[in-house]
Amino acid sequence: MRVPDDMSDEEAKRRQGALSTYAEKNGFHLAAVYYEYVPGAQFAFTELVTAVRHAEAKLVIVSSYRELALNRSLQDAMLTHLSYATGGAEVISLDDRS
Repeated sequence: MRVPDDMSDEEAKRRQGALSTYAEKNGFHLAAVYYEYVPGAQFAFTELVTAVRHAEAKLVIVSSYRELALNRSLQDAMLTHLSYATGGAEVISLDDRS
């Protein structure tokens, strides 16, 4: 979850709560939430990929694909990398759910 300098603590808690609620309602276990505080950095994404691979998890939930990157091409590249590096983990964006 990207946490820009101007995001309030309440907004960060709300977003984390939405992830937790989605997981619970859909029978998933939310194992961890990764936070990225540095604009443009990918430290949390790298940690996420490593954790998903080790846990053999098959699902990652994000508030929005914009949590990965602002640019659609970079989002696609990150999604491809995540899937490849983890043996096919899927990403669900809460913004895209029906």
